[in-house]
Amino acid sequence: MDRLLASTGQYLFHIFGLMAVGGALALVFSRNAIHSVVGFLLAMLAIAGCYLTLSAEFLAVAQLLIYAGGIVVLFLFVVMLVEMTKYKEKGLFQVQAPVAVAVVVAGAAAILAVFWRTWFGPDAQQPLTLSPSLAQGLDVAHQNAQAVSRGLFAQYLLPFEILSVILLVALVGAVVLAKKERV
Repeated sequence: MDRLLASTGQYLFHIFGLMAVGGALALVFSRNAIHSVVGFLLAMLAIAGCYLTLSAEFLAVAQLLIYAGGIVVLFLFVVMLVEMTKYKEKGLFQVQAPVAVAVVVAGAAAILAVFWRTWFGPDAQQPLTLSPSLAQGLDVAHQNAQAVSRGLFAQYLLPFEILSVILLVALVGAVVLAKKERV
């Protein structure tokens, strides 16, 4: 029975992974901004499903609340504030599409090569593991929320705070861009 559940979990993980890739492709290649946001939402929901298949319930709920809830709503507000019809008339975004695709593919290949070497290379370390002093007294398989919180607020606090500042700057920049177009 355990073997059947393990294989079902692997199949679900692959299905959710394909859904995430499909949502990401819809996000990138959609010509309508609302459809791009819906593709982003699909990708975030599928990633939450991947977390559930890996028994990381805390990360799945955080993914749903933060990304599928908050960030998607933020993107929808920005899309509704910025009038894309003015840009379509100028043809600004149609000219940049081939260059953007080439840059994204080259960047993704470079990032994939770096992560592949880091994770699967000869001297690869296990990523995002807690130090033994932080993991003391935890059964990580059953207390993953505590393990995530210990790692997030101890070892990975600085990257977490940097990410929050970057998101704040992006929010302020989106509001400034939208406000200039309205005036």
